[in-house]
Amino acid sequence: MSLVMEVTIIRQKLHQYVDKGDEKLLKLLYAIAKEYTGDDDFEYEFSEEEIKLFEERRTKRLSGQSKTHTWQDAKAIITGKKSL
Repeated sequence: MSLVMEVTIIRQKLHQYVDKGDEKLLKLLYAIAKEYTGDDDFEYEFSEEEIKLFEERRTKRLSGQSKTHTWQDAKAIITGKKSL
């Protein structure tokens, strides 16, 4: 498969994810795209609830209470080649 074809398929898949995505996914994709492109015209402010959740997750990660994955494991989980 050529690189151009792969990019076309990726675009189609991303459009499907955006069309079906919930608010959480859309905000995440938006933040990634904005950071990648350097577009800072719109400043997103995290809610107090989101900040609290981030802090809770960070605390669990640093204390070893939550599981982390290598990049290879994460890719395998995302592509369905490995389960959690």
